[in-house]
Amino acid sequence: MGRRELLVISFLFLLLISCKSSNEKPKYFNFKEINVENKNGLLMSNNILFTGVIYSLYPDTKDTAEVMGFNNGKENGEWRRFYPNKKLKEQRYFENGIKVKTLKEWWENGKMKISGSFLKGENNGEFKEWNREGRLIKLMNYKLGYEEGSQKQFYDNGKIRSNYVIKNGKRYGLLGTKNCVNVTDSIFQK
Repeated sequence: MGRRELLVISFLFLLLISCKSSNEKPKYFNFKEINVENKNGLLMSNNILFTGVIYSLYPDTKDTAEVMGFNNGKENGEWRRFYPNKKLKEQRYFENGIKVKTLKEWWENGKMKISGSFLKGENNGEFKEWNREGRLIKLMNYKLGYEEGSQKQFYDNGKIRSNYVIKNGKRYGLLGTKNCVNVTDSIFQK
């Protein structure tokens, strides 16, 4: 076999190996069966940055409690948590240790609890929160982690608790930190 053929075979072999590793499925590990620790915000296993998916099970039923992905010690991919009744409790996404895409949480009765999105690891866009009965109790807007635009909070009975706007870092409107009673109404009425 000549040098040229050997070089071509070597190149094809390296190409095959590199393709195989990129298509490799993640490895799954039961949390109780793996030795991991957090060192300076990175997940380590035997002093090596951990890559793979860790899952935990409910002890009584052996049903999945949560599934968490990591790449080189950092949170990565879709994370899911479940209630003991197997219903989805929480779904969120990470990319290289940074919160991305969406966060969704549900009450045990299946109704939505929280919904929001992230950009560069920060709250970004509309965030909503509901009570157990499904009534909206918060409607907040964010821009890269800071409140921006219309912000509303409601009592469980649906009445407004706070209603304000953040524009250029300044707040305008009803904050709702007190009883929201107009001072002139309470002082001057006889």
